Amino acid sequence: MKLQKALKLRKKLVGEITQLKKQIQIKNSYMVGSLNADKYNVSKLYQELLKKIDELTGLKFAINEANREIQSKIYVLAEYKALITFWNEVSVDEGSKVHGYSDTRIMEYNVQVDEETRNNYVKEFQTKVDSLQEEIDTFNYTIDIPWDELESNEVNTPERYGLEPS
Repeated sequence: MKLQKALKLRKKLVGEITQLKKQIQIKNSYMVGSLNADKYNVSKLYQELLKKIDELTGLKFAINEANREIQSKIYVLAEYKALITFWNEVSVDEGSKVHGYSDTRIMEYNVQVDEETRNNYVKEFQTKVDSLQEEIDTFNYTIDIPWDELESNEVNTPERYGLEPS
C-alpha cells in the first residue's frame, strides 16, 4: 500500500474509533423498557473498537517506520507552519486607535515589526512550507508500506513488519 493511501486509512480509522466511542458512551445507559435498547450491543461495539484500535496501532507503526527517511522534514514543516500561525497573530497596529465604548480614549501605537515585514516573514515561510509539502507528498505517493500483505489477525509488533524490537 502506498504511504499516501495509508495516511487516508489512518484518518478513516480515527473517525471510526471516535464514532464507536461515542456510540458506547451514549448507548451504554438506556431507559428500562426502551424499544431501542437492544439495537446497540455495547459489548459487540467494544470488541469492534478494540479491533479498530489494534488496526490503527499497527498502521501508525508502519507509517512511522516508512516516515523515518523524511521525519526531519515533517518536523521542520510543522515548525514552519507554527511560525506562520505565530506571525499572523502578531499585532501590527500602528498609529492612533480609539479604545472603549462610552469612555473613548485615543491610544498611540508603534511597532517593531511592521505589517509589510510581518507579511514578508509569512510569505517566506509559506514558500518553504509549500516546497517541503511537495517533497513530502511525492514521498507519500511513491513509498510503499508493508500493509496489504499482512494478515488481519497478526499482532501489531515490530517483528510483524520485519523489524527488530526496540
